[in-house]
Amino acid sequence: MGCRSALGCCLFAALSCCLLRGCRSNITVAVMLPDDHQKYPWALPRVFPAILMAHEDLAGKHKLLLGRTIRILNYSTEDPAARTCAVSRAQVLAVDAKLYVRPDVFFGPGCVYPLASVARFASHWKLPLITAGGPAHGFDDRVEYRTIVRSGPTTTKMGDFANALHTHFNWTSRAAVVFYDLRQDDRPHYFLTEGIFFNLDREMNVTIEARPYTDETDYKEWSQTGSFLQHFYEISFKT
Repeated sequence: MGCRSALGCCLFAALSCCLLRGCRSNITVAVMLPDDHQKYPWALPRVFPAILMAHEDLAGKHKLLLGRTIRILNYSTEDPAARTCAVSRAQVLAVDAKLYVRPDVFFGPGCVYPLASVARFASHWKLPLITAGGPAHGFDDRVEYRTIVRSGPTTTKMGDFANALHTHFNWTSRAAVVFYDLRQDDRPHYFLTEGIFFNLDREMNVTIEARPYTDETDYKEWSQTGSFLQHFYEISFKT
């Protein structure tokens, strides 16, 4: 029910934006999400039924559509062969949707790279884009991503937590982040680390270094990471 209520609020917000722009009696919502619900929490099988239920609430229970109808269209942004989010597919779908169905709002994409492309289009077209994904720190840029609304957690919040932790323990000089850079699909660890890195660097003025590794089974990489941490500790201890 929480998801249903949240999506109802998002739909109502999109409806309000549409009414302010003086849109047509038909309001078109383009839902652009991947299919794999085991990999992505914002996948179509999870989100689309909740959007439909939220629509029912707006139309029936709350009667907020003011005589208008909402047309909800769904598009998969997943590459069926690779079973991952596809940037090129999302771009083509967004442009085709704009050309042929003229959506008033986008729901999704959720994956970082497809979202970045479509969000730039949406900002240029002055269309709201609502997503439960897009946790990356870069989406905080309200100049480049003017119309994006993120309803899910963001790595900036994780960075705020890291700032609070450093403040509490008076860790004010140096920090290191070590992460597994899985260079596939959405690079989740990279973007998670990005939020922490930039917050500590810009807001805490902490000297911070990053050490990615790309193979969990490579002894050489582990050895290099250990050497990096040892060197970092020695410098920190001396300062």
